[in-house]
Amino acid sequence: MLRIEFQIRLAGIPSRIADIDSQVSSVEIDNALPVAGDSVFLSLTAQFGSDISQDTLAEKLPGVQIIDMSKADVNQHTYYLGVIAALSDASVLSLLTENQAIPHRIVGRNAHLNVVASVRDWNHLKEVASTVEDEHGSLELVGTTQTETIGFPLGGNKIKQSMTGKLSDKQLEVLETAYKMGYFKVPQEVTAEEIASELDISRSTLSERLRRVEHNFCELLFGPQE
Repeated sequence: MLRIEFQIRLAGIPSRIADIDSQVSSVEIDNALPVAGDSVFLSLTAQFGSDISQDTLAEKLPGVQIIDMSKADVNQHTYYLGVIAALSDASVLSLLTENQAIPHRIVGRNAHLNVVASVRDWNHLKEVASTVEDEHGSLELVGTTQTETIGFPLGGNKIKQSMTGKLSDKQLEVLETAYKMGYFKVPQEVTAEEIASELDISRSTLSERLRRVEHNFCELLFGPQE
């Protein structure tokens, strides 16, 4: 198997949401389910530049039915959306599945769709790339990795939703701040002391909250300890 990552120009529902507000930083397709006719139910995570109401969003997205909308606890301008849209709003996802590729992640940001998927081999990659290019124009292959496992398909990895409620607001704040400041990058861009100072907490409190976050992630992935 080949795990591939590629970019195409922003399109579909991520593009339509990005057109609403120039400060929209990302729109991710978390899951998709077929609906009768040429429609699809999409679970989305969208990060706006400011608060937005469901009525305003519905007004700005004609032809899209918003079934559910809730605000994320982690970021005040991030929303989880459940919508019914035209199949064309998830075109790249349809093209992948129709060509027997396995989609893992589809996220729109900075005028591009970033897509991670799995294909059988190099010949399969050429077929998928050609189909996507025919529909969406040029395709930039960002990377490929040989893999022995398929991994989670789109919608199969529920870590983001599952962690909601498993972490306290303070733990989520520590995790988000550490991530955004570059604590988890290699090499690290900040020290633990700098993060603690940013949050106005002690170094020991920071360490405790990060350990609890790590423990909860491991419990979610591997199950509770005996």
